[in-house]
Amino acid sequence: MKKAIFAIAVFVCFALTLKADTFTAFFTKERYTQYLLDTIGDRYDVEGLEFVANDMSDKLNGILLVAVRDTVLVEHAYGELRLTGEPPHRDVPENNRITETSLFDLASISKQFTAVSVLQLCAQGKISLDDTITKYFPNLPYQGVSIRNLLTHTTGIPEYFKFKYTVYGSVAFVDNELLLRVLEKQKYAKTFQTGTKFEYVNTNYAILAALVAKVSGMPFEEYVHEHLFKPAGMENTCFFTEIVGIDAKHGRKYANVDPKAEDVSVQPLPWGVTIARGHRKVAVTAKFDRLNGVLGDKGVYSNAEDMLRWANALFMDYKILPKEWVDSASTRENQLNDGSLPKSIYGFGFRIEESPTHGKLVYHGGLWNGFQNLFLYRPSDNAVIVFLSNLYNKAHAGRSDQMLNILDGIYEEVTEEDEETISY
Repeated sequence: MKKAIFAIAVFVCFALTLKADTFTAFFTKERYTQYLLDTIGDRYDVEGLEFVANDMSDKLNGILLVAVRDTVLVEHAYGELRLTGEPPHRDVPENNRITETSLFDLASISKQFTAVSVLQLCAQGKISLDDTITKYFPNLPYQGVSIRNLLTHTTGIPEYFKFKYTVYGSVAFVDNELLLRVLEKQKYAKTFQTGTKFEYVNTNYAILAALVAKVSGMPFEEYVHEHLFKPAGMENTCFFTEIVGIDAKHGRKYANVDPKAEDVSVQPLPWGVTIARGHRKVAVTAKFDRLNGVLGDKGVYSNAEDMLRWANALFMDYKILPKEWVDSASTRENQLNDGSLPKSIYGFGFRIEESPTHGKLVYHGGLWNGFQNLFLYRPSDNAVIVFLSNLYNKAHAGRSDQMLNILDGIYEEVTEEDEETISY
């Protein structure tokens, strides 16, 4: 009897070995990876994600997308390009309807494109993270400020949002060159010694955009289109300057554009792509701010589908940057001179959270001129969550946690307070 059992065991082991060999022969690593990708939708509770999405529809005026790698699990567009009343909006006229391809001002989510542009130039050896900014702009009154300091908001350079508008003269829209001239002329003092504090300041990234233009010899918009948007397949993404036709390509002077205009030219954009306008309050369209012309810290217009393409190209396929540079961008880099670590974790153009529930999260918010957005990427499973809204009403507060809970098979109630820590 024991011999018979032994013989059967040997046969089973042989069969399993044969099966494994057959699997290896016909299911290569590449094909098995593709198989996993093809079955992503079957491994997540899409109905649960849809439930949260439908629950958001009463308040969200914008777009939401949840995906794993390049597989979209949930995507919805709700509401109006220009709000006529309080959400929800069920029967919106087609010419005022937000669709999945409608463009939103990404606000500070734009910073990641600036950071990646800088890191590309570093990877090519054209600049170094430890170069001081005065090496490239010697008239700036900020000695000892490195490119790394700019990327990590540890410079002490003051926030240009707080400058009096009169320093910019009479131009309709301020641009990066004008901002640099103002910094050189006004010589605003640092708010703290470089490297001794983390303070999120938009001026840092406006200077970085000017750096990219100077080193590359190309307008910032052109560089980003050619080296980031194009390889990522982001066909609909563009800049504010292109939307209103005041970029270098179109050659119009800023003084010829009315910042208070209700409508904008969409000639540079693909046919059929609509543009959302921001709203601080329902039915009150936010006028374009004079500072909209400054790029690097903001200024990118995109949609959720293009942002998913970006996440895949950058984080998963490494089409934009080598892996080691992507890892640096999405790892804490804002350690201070004395070795201390600020409470906020910042990489290069990305905020980072080490969640005890959901693991490492790489994200950035965006809040500007009537837009309120969130872009989130989780490295452990390549999950991507995008919320784009053209109304300040906290419609997506707490929702990314809910979505991650469902992806992780956790079903607990999440309140708005759970996501009040999201920074913009």
